[in-house]
Amino acid sequence: MAGYNNKREVKKYSRTVAEHYGEKFIEAGYKPLREFKTVKNGRKESKPLIQYTLERLFENEFIDEIVIVGHRMLLEQRLGSFIKQFEKPCCIVNQNSKIPDDVITRFNITPRKVKYNSIAGNFIKGYAASNACKEKKHALFVASDSPLTTNEFVNRFIKAVQQYQDKFAILVPAILIDEKKDRLDRSPLRLRNDSQFELTDKKDKYGRQGFRLSALISANPHRFDVNTANTAYSLRKWLSPNVQLKVFRITRGLGYPNVYSKYFLRKDLSVNEVANIVSEFFNGKLQIIPMTGEEATYDYDGTDREYRMITKMLKSDQKDMV
Repeated sequence: MAGYNNKREVKKYSRTVAEHYGEKFIEAGYKPLREFKTVKNGRKESKPLIQYTLERLFENEFIDEIVIVGHRMLLEQRLGSFIKQFEKPCCIVNQNSKIPDDVITRFNITPRKVKYNSIAGNFIKGYAASNACKEKKHALFVASDSPLTTNEFVNRFIKAVQQYQDKFAILVPAILIDEKKDRLDRSPLRLRNDSQFELTDKKDKYGRQGFRLSALISANPHRFDVNTANTAYSLRKWLSPNVQLKVFRITRGLGYPNVYSKYFLRKDLSVNEVANIVSEFFNGKLQIIPMTGEEATYDYDGTDREYRMITKMLKSDQKDMV
């Protein structure tokens, strides 16, 4: 998933980041092709953000094919020769292409809810171009902005997917954050871990553990309502009180009127309760899988601080691999 926002959306997000986080938003171009500098075998090298992810997917024996959804012309210009080095099938789907009529029909898509260049539009166009769609199976969806995600983490998640995909339409890894904030100074979502995946005995005074999302999910769009995907994506980060209020209204409408109180006041919202709420919203069963692997949560959203910190971590990562 290598989509991009238009200039108006970028400016709006930049103001929100500055207002609520006090961060400087530096991204003005096409984020997946933002160059990151690292040192490998003593030599300096620079490559686009998305290439870190693609390198790992190309070398992963459990990944059968790769479908990239984004700005096709820019991706082909910058990565065409790189992609041709590999035998593994790989195609690029243009974000600006329309959703085919047969795909709209097959997944009961409402065009006004799923615009062709939205996250849900990209999501379903990418899936429709895959063999997984033909076989009505789960596919692994990977964001292009998480260069520290390792194949070791990907494979652990794939193993869990293979175990639970028959029971669930969507599988989401929730990454344990032991500290109050991660290395990018971001606070985790704190939940009671009432799932079957026990990772540590360490909890806060309310019996909660901290979690953040990674760059991965596994999903089978044949088994949930694709029309809900854009709303869910827009609420993934509680950047403003308006978003928090919208979450409250949605959960109240789904029969969970006390979510705000459970999280902010009683502080007893659990992993399984969140999974139940999201399952109701998607009209398809979702499983949250708590996992370790904090490096998989470090994504580049476009701020100056993230760029500097991730560059520093990439250099350390390369040294560890030598």
